[in-house]
Amino acid sequence: MLKLNRILVLLFLLNLSSSIAQNDKVSFFEKLKSEYSNITSVHLIFGMNEADNKSAELYAEKGGKMRLSLKGNIIISDGETIWNVNPGYSATVSNYEDTKDMTLESIFFGLMNELEPITYTSLKNTSSSEKYSLKLKPKNNSDYKQQLKYITLNFDKSNNLKRVIVDSPNGIIDYSIRFLEKGIKIDPNKFRYTPTDDIEVIDFR
Repeated sequence: MLKLNRILVLLFLLNLSSSIAQNDKVSFFEKLKSEYSNITSVHLIFGMNEADNKSAELYAEKGGKMRLSLKGNIIISDGETIWNVNPGYSATVSNYEDTKDMTLESIFFGLMNELEPITYTSLKNTSSSEKYSLKLKPKNNSDYKQQLKYITLNFDKSNNLKRVIVDSPNGIIDYSIRFLEKGIKIDPNKFRYTPTDDIEVIDFR
């Protein structure tokens, strides 16, 4: 009888632990959605993995405005036209299309409404600043269902976003967030581009 009672207590504790974990992931995700739902602009500096020393910089506003500075080129969009610039050499220009492509800024501009939480865990065995991990998947009716398997967001102890891991049918992209500003005022000139005379323009419009 004593052994049976111990088993029942253990089962109760396991169910309680599972229930707490379930509540944690849902409550944290709801807070995250609430925070991100009102964001209209972001500024990020990031690498493509933790060891990547080549930082990229992104300015973005809701509505397709974006300036992404990489090592070899700059991508600029004003929400109507998008330029892919190889500084000092050439630039391609095309019409902006509002697609459901999985991009880093889409995390802040509506993607959360397309996702649901799977797990929310504590990262105990890590020496980095990442302390908590939230794993998400697209809802069954999501527009991202075909291009996104999972997305994992890692946070520090103050719940600042430190890492984004995108798992898609085409592979895994690992963004290491070095700097993040949300809801800031961005100079409109960041989203404008006028080619100089030394730039060869290739027009796809």
